[in-house]
Amino acid sequence: MLPWLSENASSVQAIASVVTAIIWLVYLQILVGGIRRNKRAWLSINRGAGDGMQAHVLVSNLGNEPVYLRDILMKVRTGEETTQAFITERNEYAREELDSALSGTLQGPLQSGDYRSLGELGEIFRRAGLSTEPADLDRINEIEFVVFGATHTTAGACKTYRVVCDDNHNIRLDPTRMQTRRLSRWRCRRIARRAAQQAA
Repeated sequence: MLPWLSENASSVQAIASVVTAIIWLVYLQILVGGIRRNKRAWLSINRGAGDGMQAHVLVSNLGNEPVYLRDILMKVRTGEETTQAFITERNEYAREELDSALSGTLQGPLQSGDYRSLGELGEIFRRAGLSTEPADLDRINEIEFVVFGATHTTAGACKTYRVVCDDNHNIRLDPTRMQTRRLSRWRCRRIARRAAQQAA
């Protein structure tokens, strides 16, 4: 064994160097992946703090870095028709009803672990210019909330809810999936551009 190692020392050393380099590359990839995951924005959208039209829609920052909330889009699907509106500005309130000018917008930084209420569902409907009459609510199939934010890059998330109405026209929002879906930077730009074009 020893004579063989002596005769092939250069080859063994080269192989050992290659194996060591591969191990370090794997460790480096794991390290870089962990850093990227820590820096990646992670927004969560949930319903809570009430029922029916009094339920709040909450956006939480589950990432490790602050996120600046930039725009919030709501899409309402009734059969084949989809209505969408930006609900970032709280225009359902008169200026004198607000505590401050900044409370009239949902824009602003959201620290890690913090959450922000988009308002009660009834308020959000009024903000979007949508009717809350029972007959109109009965026609709604789904509501989707899309949140656009920014850290060192564009961040986005969306969640879709089925609208369930009982015989007394009370509505309930049931998520189509439990987890909030993350949006890529490209998809964020595409959705925002389409919404802006339709709003123009």
